[in-house]
Amino acid sequence: MKKPKTLSTRKKAALRRLVRMAVVLVLAWQFFHVGLVLPVQGIYGAVERGGATGTRVIAREWNPDFRVTQLFYLTGSEEATVLADTSLGLFGWESGFECTLDCTAGTPLYVGERSMTRQGRNQALHYYFGRVDDPEIASVAVSIQMETYENGQMQRREIKRLEVPELLERSGYRYFLVHRLREVQEDSDGIVRAVVITRDSSGREIGQLEIQQGSYSSYG
Repeated sequence: MKKPKTLSTRKKAALRRLVRMAVVLVLAWQFFHVGLVLPVQGIYGAVERGGATGTRVIAREWNPDFRVTQLFYLTGSEEATVLADTSLGLFGWESGFECTLDCTAGTPLYVGERSMTRQGRNQALHYYFGRVDDPEIASVAVSIQMETYENGQMQRREIKRLEVPELLERSGYRYFLVHRLREVQEDSDGIVRAVVITRDSSGREIGQLEIQQGSYSSYG
């Protein structure tokens, strides 16, 4: 009767060393935020760099037409609203960039923009987001406006309107998130402005707020 094949002592020792090295490598990746197992870990790394703490996930978006390996998360807390991204790299999920809104001023509306371009594809992706603290505001839209100057006079016209399907409620707060994917050269005729339009429950417009705060990044 043949004896079952077993690994030699030397091979067993080598296998144990490989396992230990793999564990140490994974722990190092986690500690230094080089590669993370879960995408939300990469998100919180970016959120913390922006100075926000205690945020929770409100919404997640994937836009494969822009970058297949990238995810966007809207997170929020009592004091901040953050839009951040993470990308899947060779060693795992990596922290990306963020745009953080300070929500401690007591204003009815906080708004921001996160913009990215891909030069190789001639693409630009814009995310418009914010928190709505005014109970009279029932719905919002983002008006994309082109600002031009003619004979020293400033003129604006709306080139696109992004309707927010619904406000996202979480922990007693309401948020919105909407995006626009375009070609880089599409809006080259002037300066593009983004204005958040607010409406009451009857659909009547009650206010406008131009987005002033944002962050930008570029990919090849």
